Amino acid sequence: MRWLVTGGAGFIGTNLVDFLLSAGDEVVVVDDLSREGVIGNKDFLEQRWSQPVVEVDVVDGNRLSEVFRKHKPFDAVAHLAGQVSLMASIQDPVRDFQVNALGTLNVLEAVREYAPEALVIGMSSNKVYGDLGHVQITEEARRYVAPAFPFGFDETQPLDFHGPYGCSKGAADQYLLDYHRIYDLNTVSLRQSSVYGPFQHPRSDQGWVGFLLAEAQAGRHIQLYGVGKQVRDLLNASDLAQLFRVMASKPEKVTGQAFNVGGGVANSLSILELFDWLEENAGLSVSYSPGDLRPSDQPIFVADRGLKALIS
Repeated sequence: MRWLVTGGAGFIGTNLVDFLLSAGDEVVVVDDLSREGVIGNKDFLEQRWSQPVVEVDVVDGNRLSEVFRKHKPFDAVAHLAGQVSLMASIQDPVRDFQVNALGTLNVLEAVREYAPEALVIGMSSNKVYGDLGHVQITEEARRYVAPAFPFGFDETQPLDFHGPYGCSKGAADQYLLDYHRIYDLNTVSLRQSSVYGPFQHPRSDQGWVGFLLAEAQAGRHIQLYGVGKQVRDLLNASDLAQLFRVMASKPEKVTGQAFNVGGGVANSLSILELFDWLEENAGLSVSYSPGDLRPSDQPIFVADRGLKALIS
């Protein structure tokens, strides 16, 4: 199988490319190499696999199309390039739009021109559902709970884009679906929850498990957004990589659809529960203070795992 992976030196991208090459697939890797830490990921791919990384910003549609034209054909395109921070999107909404919305449109146009048979897997976000303000939330001692959704949220939740990041990711999500409807491309959008694993370079508002773990290990006092009862389900990047390859082998089951993707209820965790785990299992006593919530933050998001049944 032959792939093109945008954002291929990023966190999820490096895990995906490593997995695909281990499986014997061919990969063309594209990345603008702007994010902190990706040079180390690039070096890993070059040293382990002699895998080059083509330095291209997906905002540059002409340059991206040239990569498609030069390296075609492709069986699958994993579009992972993106601006991933809500707070960064608020600080610079124009760049956020350019990367997430325009970048996705550029990928789709390049696929339409040079790889119309390929499955395009795009990464959306649970933020397309807004703050889930319509959902009844109860507060327990160490976490928030959504009693009406004991198995997590499925894709029937109403779309409600909040913040520049939610808008740009929501636009990308809808373009992916519409290019199937209008142009009959094989597209799928993954509305992901929290992903963790190697090659991640987390920040305070992105990659929260890795960031909080590093802060606790360093003995630093942690300033929280909110009181720490927010819940997300966790998915290992290696499992996500396997999902990509399974979808590419069964495109007829997923094309034209959007799916919530995460670890499910059994792998859900609140911030306070993470602190409890660190104290019980690593002997780390975490110092922290509550703070203001991030704009439009979801008290809880856990993905219903209906996709697993569909492709199994």
